[in-house]
Parts: sequence; structure tokens; C-alpha cells
Amino acid sequence: MFKDRFHTLRTANKYTQSEIAEQMNVSVQTVYHWEKGLFLPTIDTLLQLADFFCVSVDDLLDHSDRRFLEVTGLTDEQLAHLQQIINDIRHT
Repeated sequence: MFKDRFHTLRTANKYTQSEIAEQMNVSVQTVYHWEKGLFLPTIDTLLQLADFFCVSVDDLLDHSDRRFLEVTGLTDEQLAHLQQIINDIRHT
């Protein structure tokens, strides 16, 4: 569920509810309501949150077991190295 995934992302990245509220231009009460599952953010805010946490909207909504890494700016060589690390982890 969104509320659980959002809370996990916020706390894992050591953001306070106030900091998220400031970044998303909403009230702290709104962020609190998201974490309590009282209501969901708007579609526009979901997109902003996904960009902010470098995750997909599906990941933010906890809709998929797939996870994504932000790799923008990496060279082809760095991407190949990262893929090899992932392959090694999967096979251990």
C-alpha cells in the first residue's frame, strides 16, 4: 500500500514529514494523512514524489515487486559493471 511504501521511503532517506511537506509544497498534515492512509496524493504529486525518491509510480504505490535504480548519467561501461554486479548477486 502507498502509505507503507511512502513511510518506508521517507524514513529510509531520513526525511521528516516537514521536509517532505516543504518539498511537495503541501502541509505537514497532508503528509501525515498520506502516511496514515487517510487519503492519497494527487496524480501530479505522485509523479513529483516518484521523482523525488527516484522510484517509479508503481513502486511508490507498491503495485509491483519490481524495483528500479536511477542510472541516468552513467556511462555504458558503468552500466555494464552494475549489471554484472546484479547478475552476481542473483546467482549467489
